[in-house]
Amino acid sequence: MTIREACSIFLDQEARVRNLREGTIQGYQTVLWSLSRWADANGLSVLEDLEEHAVRAWIGSWSCRPSTARQRLIQMKSFFRFTAESGWATRALLSTLRLPRSDSIPTMPLTASEVQALLTASEDQPRERALILLMRYSGLAIGDAVTLRRAAVAGTALTLRRAKSGELVTVDLPDAVVRAMASIPGPNPDYFWWSGKGKPVTRAKYWRARLGAIADRAGVAGFRPHRLRDTFAVSLLGQGVAMEDVSTLLGHSSIQTTERYYAPWDRRRRERLMRIVQKANRSDPVLAGIGQ
Repeated sequence: MTIREACSIFLDQEARVRNLREGTIQGYQTVLWSLSRWADANGLSVLEDLEEHAVRAWIGSWSCRPSTARQRLIQMKSFFRFTAESGWATRALLSTLRLPRSDSIPTMPLTASEVQALLTASEDQPRERALILLMRYSGLAIGDAVTLRRAAVAGTALTLRRAKSGELVTVDLPDAVVRAMASIPGPNPDYFWWSGKGKPVTRAKYWRARLGAIADRAGVAGFRPHRLRDTFAVSLLGQGVAMEDVSTLLGHSSIQTTERYYAPWDRRRRERLMRIVQKANRSDPVLAGIGQ
């Protein structure tokens, strides 16, 4: 089995069987194309030519950030595991290679004044303003938001399946958000922000730039559209909503994903832990002896 053939079959299997979103497939394509070019440059054509020490040396030459390298390694491990399971290789390369720590800094929620600044800066751009409102009060990621069908909103209820996880999301939208969305003209009567043509990932990139320009005008530093999703989640957690419910509203496939990003803002958990410590302190003999 040639390296290029294995890469092609793997991509077809991943895309078709796992129904991966386009952005994820593109990530696999990038790293596997890089593997193929490196193999060609070193005179390697079939999988049997790949020796682990050489592959590790190639990986060591990457100049990307640790978080990017981590994601690429996850993809490479998946590919090599696939080649072994398919019987094309005697074992899965990189199976014992440890992943680097991610250097990603968690995005922070926006303050109420920052959200208001975004809305003020977009008053003359109703489509951008409606998108900001939708993402802030629905928690949708930008890819799901900009490809949202009008049929997905019935009254104030928004219902859709997330492109990334396939999880069903149902959120009640504030009346002001529904009015803002209903008032904008769309390029296609079936969608709010999408023509229905082209790639969703390209549409998301376009609107990401549009919102970035609004943030620059508003003076909101470090803005990324995903911070609107963070703001939705943190606002709920700050009001005592259970992490399990926030996870469902965000459309995460696992509560562990939600906890990884939002545990520091879980008010219910903080208050519960405080009560646990307070109860333990009340029965502590040392504290009792010093007059607590």
